[in-house]
Amino acid sequence: MSLSLPAAADLDLAQTVAAFAHWRNSTSQGARIPEELWSRAVELAARHGVSKVATTLRLDYAGLKRRLTARTAPAFVEMVLGLPPSSGPGCVLSLSDARGRSLRIEWTGTATGEVATVARSLWEAAPCSP
Repeated sequence: MSLSLPAAADLDLAQTVAAFAHWRNSTSQGARIPEELWSRAVELAARHGVSKVATTLRLDYAGLKRRLTARTAPAFVEMVLGLPPSSGPGCVLSLSDARGRSLRIEWTGTATGEVATVARSLWEAAPCSP
């Protein structure tokens, strides 16, 4: 089967198209795409855009976008709760687990109930799946 590539596609994209074609020709229909091919597709989507890569590699757009989003989840998110500045005592809440996840919240004043609620909801939230 012959796949046409846009003229501006780089060598990595062309090689990945060939790798997907080889995998599709050598496996039975309905087999799961190997993680190594997904990783290559996600890297390309980060550079060329999800739509272009999904179309070129004949992948599900939503699945590729979900994997890209999971890979590029922010390591740091600042939340401003809109509380007035306080000159009261400060506090730091720091959580970590055996899988390497960590959460650190710093605040001043007396908003302990609200911060604990936010921390609990963030900590117990289901992780994004690739």
